[in-house]
Amino acid sequence: MYKINKMLITALAVMGFISAKAQTTLPSSIAEVVKENPSAKAVLENIMTRTSIRKFKQQPVEDAKIEALLRAGMAAPTSGDKQPWHFVVLKEKNDIEKYAESNKFHAEDIKKTPLFIFVCADTTRMAEGQGKELWIQDLSAVSENILLAAHAMGLGACWTTIYPIQKKINGISRTLNLPGNLIPLNGIIIGYPDEAEQPKDKWDTKKITYGMRVCQNVHILFFMHKAPTFSSQSFAIS
Repeated sequence: MYKINKMLITALAVMGFISAKAQTTLPSSIAEVVKENPSAKAVLENIMTRTSIRKFKQQPVEDAKIEALLRAGMAAPTSGDKQPWHFVVLKEKNDIEKYAESNKFHAEDIKKTPLFIFVCADTTRMAEGQGKELWIQDLSAVSENILLAAHAMGLGACWTTIYPIQKKINGISRTLNLPGNLIPLNGIIIGYPDEAEQPKDKWDTKKITYGMRVCQNVHILFFMHKAPTFSSQSFAIS
């Protein structure tokens, strides 16, 4: 898996990766750090230019790219190496139309989406006790990997929320015929972009605190409640 990730980064660097529809100049502070490291530059440009895409060309996503997306997802960090993920992939027109029929509010948009990847949690592979809910963090990391990999390959993607809205969880679980051990976290819609990409600059120094100073005008629950203590062995990241 490391070799695959390294090959992807190297390929982006060699191509001099630039998003098909959006070019963002790296901030000077970052550009200075990566000026002699094309791999790092490619990765950071990919992160900085990624944005949510909801409109797609009527063009299927190649199977090789679908596999690359899933491999990128499974390369995410996971607490205790539990790997509590399972993916449901909709790429056939008939499957997508059946899914659209179950959503009366967005049926037409769904029919125009070439690819869905539903990122689900497998309850049989979760940690026990207080660490059980760590699957949410694991699958969020998985999802971000997929979003970034999609952007790197010239695809557009958007994370659509399912969990923790119970009505959505129940409805989508029925529609996809999910077994009882799977919980859908989200559905990632993917395809070739048919709208302008407009990345947002979200950098805000007011949202950063360096050191252990008391944060003024910021309510941080961590300081209001005693944090539980966990063993490092139980929640080691793999």
